[in-house]
Amino acid sequence: MMKREKCVLIAAALALCFCGVVSHAQDAAPIVIENDLVRYEIGADGINLRLLDKASGTDYLQHDPVSRVASAMIKGARVEATAATFADNRLVLTFGDSGVKATLAVTQEKHYWVFAVAAVEGEGLEELVFSNIGLTVKGTLDEPFTGCALAMNLQTNVAEIPGPNARMIATCYPRFGLVGAKVSVIACPTAQLRDIMKEAVSAGDEIPRSNIGGPWALDSEGNRGSYLFDFGSCTEKTVDSWIALVKQLGLNQIDFHTGSSLRFGDCMPNPDLFPNGRASVKAVIDKLHEAGIMAGLHTYAFFIAKNTPYVTPIPDPRLGKFTSFTLSEPIAADAASVPVDESTEKMSTITGFFVHNSVTLQIDNELITFSEFAKEAPYGFTKVTRGALGTTAAPHEKGAKVHHLRECFGLFTPDADSTMLAEVAANTANTFNECGFDMIYLDALDGEGILAGPENSWHYGSKFTWEIAKRLNRPALFEMSTFHHHLWYVRARMGAWDHPNRSHKEFIDTHVQGNLGGAGMYLPMNLGWWAVKTWTGARGEPTFPDDIEYLMGKCLGSDMGISLMGVNPGNIGQVPAYQRLAPIFRQYEELRHAKYFPESIKQQLREPGKDFTLEQASDGKWQFRRMHYDKHKVCGLDGWSNTWTTSNVYGEQPLRVRIEALLSAAPYDSPDGVVIEDFTNPPGVFTESRAKPGVEASVTRSTDQIKIGDGSGCFTATSTLDEPRGSWVKSGRSFSPELNIDKQQAIGVWVYGDGQGELLNLQLKSPDHIAGGIGDGYVLVDFTGWRYFELIENEGVNMEKWGWPYGGGYYVSREDISFANVSSLSLWYNNLPKGKPVTCYLSPVKALPTVDVTLKNPTISLGGKTITFPVEITSGCYLEFQSMDDCKLYGKNGELIGDVKPQGDVPVLVAGENKVEFQCDAPEGPTPRARVTVIGRGDVLQP
Repeated sequence: MMKREKCVLIAAALALCFCGVVSHAQDAAPIVIENDLVRYEIGADGINLRLLDKASGTDYLQHDPVSRVASAMIKGARVEATAATFADNRLVLTFGDSGVKATLAVTQEKHYWVFAVAAVEGEGLEELVFSNIGLTVKGTLDEPFTGCALAMNLQTNVAEIPGPNARMIATCYPRFGLVGAKVSVIACPTAQLRDIMKEAVSAGDEIPRSNIGGPWALDSEGNRGSYLFDFGSCTEKTVDSWIALVKQLGLNQIDFHTGSSLRFGDCMPNPDLFPNGRASVKAVIDKLHEAGIMAGLHTYAFFIAKNTPYVTPIPDPRLGKFTSFTLSEPIAADAASVPVDESTEKMSTITGFFVHNSVTLQIDNELITFSEFAKEAPYGFTKVTRGALGTTAAPHEKGAKVHHLRECFGLFTPDADSTMLAEVAANTANTFNECGFDMIYLDALDGEGILAGPENSWHYGSKFTWEIAKRLNRPALFEMSTFHHHLWYVRARMGAWDHPNRSHKEFIDTHVQGNLGGAGMYLPMNLGWWAVKTWTGARGEPTFPDDIEYLMGKCLGSDMGISLMGVNPGNIGQVPAYQRLAPIFRQYEELRHAKYFPESIKQQLREPGKDFTLEQASDGKWQFRRMHYDKHKVCGLDGWSNTWTTSNVYGEQPLRVRIEALLSAAPYDSPDGVVIEDFTNPPGVFTESRAKPGVEASVTRSTDQIKIGDGSGCFTATSTLDEPRGSWVKSGRSFSPELNIDKQQAIGVWVYGDGQGELLNLQLKSPDHIAGGIGDGYVLVDFTGWRYFELIENEGVNMEKWGWPYGGGYYVSREDISFANVSSLSLWYNNLPKGKPVTCYLSPVKALPTVDVTLKNPTISLGGKTITFPVEITSGCYLEFQSMDDCKLYGKNGELIGDVKPQGDVPVLVAGENKVEFQCDAPEGPTPRARVTVIGRGDVLQP
C-alpha cells in the first residue's frame, strides 16, 4: 500500500474514533430495526449508524453531523443518549450519568415502524426526544426517497407537517405525559409515501380518521370545490336567492361565517335569523343539498362570545385566566377600585383584535372591567366598571381571587385544561351533526397560543380540533387558520388567505407560490379568500376584469379552488362590477371542474407574472390568449411622470389603454397641512436604525440645499454590496404621542436628488395592535435637483424585487395603517450603488388632505400619433379604450357611465419599447394624477 493511502486511512480512522463510531467494530452487532423497505441501524452507544434503502442499497442517513437516536432535556441541559440495548422489541436508552433511562416499545410493521414510550426512570426530565433521524434528502416530492414521522397521539410533538421530510423527530413532555407518547416512522421511496401514510393513520387508535382528510384529502373532489361566504343573511327566507347566486358565480359551496348567524362558543343560532333554532339552520342546509351545494360551519375555534351563558349573567369558573391576584381588603358592591396584594406592574390596558390581553377581571360571580391600574404599591385596579357584561355587582371578601381573563379577537377563552375546551368542541360538533353541515372552518385557531402559551399551542389547538373530529357523525371538510402537524390528519383543504386591497396580481403570485410549495402536504389548495373591490379611495385599488382573469387563470392552471366574500344576493344587482365579473368566475370554474384544458396549457397559465384572457375560437372551443398590462402612475403634467416608456412584448398592434383618475393632495402650503417632520433635531429623533450588513446611513440637518425654511434633512447612505437591489437601510423615528393625521392622508415633500438611481422610501406605521399595515411611499431618485412629490397610494408592487426585510407582499398588499394613530416615520434606502455615497435632501415632510381630481380631455401620444378622449374622468372613475368603436367610461362602482367617441388617430404600439406621453387640459385646482395601463394582446396558447 502506498504511503499516502495509509495516511488517508489512518486519518479517516482517527476521525471516526473522535466521532464515537469506530467503537462499534469492537462492540456487539448494531441494533437493527427494519421492514420490507429499509434497514435502520443504531449503535450500542446510541449513535445512528445507517438507514438503508433496501431497493437501491443507498444509505440515506445524514452522517455529518453524527446524530444519536434520542436526547433529553434534564434540569435545563441537553443530554444525548449514550447507551442503547434492544431485546423483546424494547429499546432501552440511557442518558449519560444523569440517572434518566427511557424504554421504547418498538413495533416493526411492513412499511414503517412505531416507537412508543413504555417507561421512564430518573429525575429532572423536562423533555424527551425519542426519535431523531436526519436524512440526506431535502424532503421534496421530486426526490426518489424520503422520510416522515407521524405523531400517533397528542402526547407526541412532531414539528414537521406530514409529507416528504428530511428528518423524523418526535418529542414528548411531562406536562402531557411521557409514557404513552407514540410516533410512526416512515422511510420509503417518495412515490409510496402517501399510501404508507394511509396505512399508519388507519392503524392509529388515538388519532381521528377522516376519509377526506390527511392522506386521503387528494382523493375527494369536494375538497377542490369553491365557496361563497355568508355573513348572516342566508336564511329560510333567502336561501333560494343564495342558491341562484352560487350558480351564477359557478361555485358549489357556501361557508356560513358565524358570529351573527350562530354565536361563537355555544353555536346558538340567532333567533332573529333562525326562529326554530337548529331546525331552521337544517332546513336551509337541506335546500342547499338539494341544489348540490355543500354547507360550511365557520367558527372562531374555541373562542367564546361575551354574551353566551358561559359569560353572563354568571361567568363560568372554567373561563381562561392569564393570572390571578388576591383581594387585599374587602370591597363593597359599589367600590370604585379593586386593591390586590400582588404586583400589577406587568399589566397592560392595550387591547386589540390580535392582542392577547383583556381589561376584564373575574371575582366570584362578578366581572369587572378596568381602565387604569397602579404599577407601584399599593397595587390595584382603578376606574372600574362593576357588574360588567350583564353580571351583578356584589361585595367581595378580603382574600378572594381576582382573575384576569384571557381574551383575543374580542372574545374570551376556555381554561385549556378544564372540561370547557371539550365542551365548546362538542357544541361545534353537535351543530355540525344536527344541522347537516359538510365543512368546518376553524378560524381564529391561529390564536391557540393564548390557551397556555405559544410553546404549548400545538397541543391545545390540536386537542380542540380532535375533540370536534371524534364527535362527528361523518367526516368534515376541515380547514383552519393555522397549520401544524396534528391538524393534518383531519385537514381536507388549505391555502386560503385574506384578500388583498392593492397590488392584486403581485399578491396572487405570492399566494400561488405559497400554495404550490405546500404540494408535499398532499392537500388540495384554495386561492381565496377573494373580494371584488370597487373604488374606496387611496387606500385600495379596484379589481378589473383582467385581475379576475389573472386570479381564475391561476386557479385553473393549478387546480385550486376559490373562495369569495363580499358578494351576496342583496348587492349582486346593485354593484355593477359584480355583474361584469360574475361571468368570468363562472366560466373559469366550469372549465376547471370539467378538466377542459390539458396539462400543457395549465402549466403555461401557472407562470408567475403572465396574463391571459379566455376567449372562444370561431369553432366555439375555448382558448387562452396572451396579454400584457403595463401600468404607469402619472403624478402631474410636469414632463417627467407624464412621459414614460412602455414595453410591448408582442407584435405591432393598435393601442389599447385604461386610464384611472386617482386622488391628488392639497397644495404643500395648504393651511390644513400638518408638518410631521422638519428635521430640526434629526440625530436626537432618528434613532431607530436597521441595515443590511454592508450598508450604513445617517440623517442630519443641513443648509447645503434648502427649498423650504432654513434647513433640510440630509439622508446619506453607502453600500459595499455588489447587488443594488436589496441593499436596504433604515433611519426611523417614533412619535409620542401618536400623530392623528386622519384628515391628512397624503404626504407632500420636496426631494433634492443626486441622480444615482437609489430608491427612497418614506414609510409610516401605526402600533401593531391597532393596524398591521406598512405605508410605503417610493421616490426613485433618477433626477438631480429639487422635485416635488405627493405620496398618496401605498406601494405594494415589486416587494420581492426590492427585498425589503419586512412584511412581504401579503402585509403590504393586504393591510393598512391607521392615520389616526401614526407611531413612526422611517426613511429607507434601497437600490444603492456599490461604493458610491448617495445623498438626498428633504424639505419638511407634510401630511396633507387628499382631494378629488378631474381629468379633462385626456390624451395619449405615441409614435407620432395622438388620441384624445373628450370626457371628464373624476377620481375613482376610469376609461377603457379597445378601439375607436369600443371606448367606455366607468364609474366608481364599475357602472357604465357611457360610451366615449375618441378623436384623433389610434396610436400604434411597435414591438419593443414605445415612448408614451399623457396630457389633459391644464387644471386650475389639484395636480392631475392618473394610473395609465397600456394593454397588449399576444398569440393564442398552444398545447
